[in-house]
Amino acid sequence: MTAGFLFSSFPYIALAVLIAGMLVRTMMARGRMETVAGESREALEMLCSGKAWWASLLVLLALHLAGLVFPSVILGWGGSTARLYLLEGVAFVVGAVALGSWAVVMWRNLKRSGGSTITEVSDTIFLALLLLGILSGLLMAAVDRWGSIWGAITLTPYTLSLLHGRAETQLVTGMPFLVRLHVFSVFAVLAVLPGTRLASVLVLGLHRSFALLGRPLSAAGRLVDEWMQKHNPAGRIRPGEA
Repeated sequence: MTAGFLFSSFPYIALAVLIAGMLVRTMMARGRMETVAGESREALEMLCSGKAWWASLLVLLALHLAGLVFPSVILGWGGSTARLYLLEGVAFVVGAVALGSWAVVMWRNLKRSGGSTITEVSDTIFLALLLLGILSGLLMAAVDRWGSIWGAITLTPYTLSLLHGRAETQLVTGMPFLVRLHVFSVFAVLAVLPGTRLASVLVLGLHRSFALLGRPLSAAGRLVDEWMQKHNPAGRIRPGEA
């Protein structure tokens, strides 16, 4: 498997697997949302419990998104040595907290059983890939320092090239191994997600979102129907047909 494939085709394959898998999970959940709600609570309890765990993941996600969406701001912030040390130090500490919290979550996952074999395996692979992402990020911070700067210069254009459908793989393939491992782990996590317990959380969220969106549409439909009944011209043309 070539590096070009991993960073040109695999991201799209992972996204396709994510979308197809979530569609299948959503279709399978029709008519059994109460069960899905229970599965969602179980998934959050097993894979997302612990403030340090989910808080550290949210902070890491926010930092990565900031580098992708606002690269000029990150580069400007890193123009000062003190601010650069602060940003890199905070990211490393948060990553270390995430690593320690991961160990607790993985231990809880290995001790508990009760789901299907596919779910159990998917959860374990999902957590293993998260470890790969967290650990490679920490090692990058120690070995290939100032990731916030070179990440904004290389990984942001690479992500944009993926969105435009023309993956510029040379931006990643020329980077150190830990960087490539870190990027690969992100897409691999997306591909595995539909098979995990966390997929039920997404299914429930989608169901509730569609329900909220459907309410104004249903109300608008009733208003249109009432207006049509009130202004039905048939009553004026043929009084008996109103």
